[in-house]
Amino acid sequence: MSTARTYSLEWLDALISVTLNPARPYRRELRAEDIALLLEKVSVESQQVEHELNDKVFALYKDSQVCHLVQKYHTALTHLKEQAMGYLKGEPAAGSDPFRELEERIVSSLSTLLTFIEQRYSNYLSPSQQDTPEHPATHAKPSLERMKILCNLSGDQIALILRAADEAQVLKARSMNAVFKAIIPHLATAQRNELSADAIRSKAYNPEEPDREACINALQNMIRKIKDY
Repeated sequence: MSTARTYSLEWLDALISVTLNPARPYRRELRAEDIALLLEKVSVESQQVEHELNDKVFALYKDSQVCHLVQKYHTALTHLKEQAMGYLKGEPAAGSDPFRELEERIVSSLSTLLTFIEQRYSNYLSPSQQDTPEHPATHAKPSLERMKILCNLSGDQIALILRAADEAQVLKARSMNAVFKAIIPHLATAQRNELSADAIRSKAYNPEEPDREACINALQNMIRKIKDY
């Protein structure tokens, strides 16, 4: 019976960091048939990593856990890709390089995995992890739409803050509804990563006293900060 791997990138990591590392002896021991097998294995392994990431995300219940997992995968894959690209940029071997096709396959597979994560799990990536230079044409425009800011208030409290900002004319739009629709899609709370503008706006009326107090405390804390500037 097969068991789930604790470290999904173990095989790719070992291939890049150990087997193909010019500073290690293993690279020199690889034969043509070994390289051919590795070429096939890279494609299979990259698909397996994608499946394992999806399975792990599906098993999690909290957005914070998903965020941590996705960012960890993205960071690790980026590091491995940079390492593999470093081999490609290294001193070319005399004559034909038997490793070049394998290294190009690795870089291509890692790029595909990174693109998959950036497209499917974009809401869980930090701004610095989105829109990598490799994909400017594909992601440059949507990145602003996907950007999320974590707000340490509840949905009810956010509703009160935005209602007050609209009625005090701190924020000006054609309507209060327009304020909510422009801002809410870019916010996330500790409880929910996706918020509905209409649902949040409906909570702006008949507030409960704890939510009113939380908003006042947050605003007072901001006032103290501004006084210290």
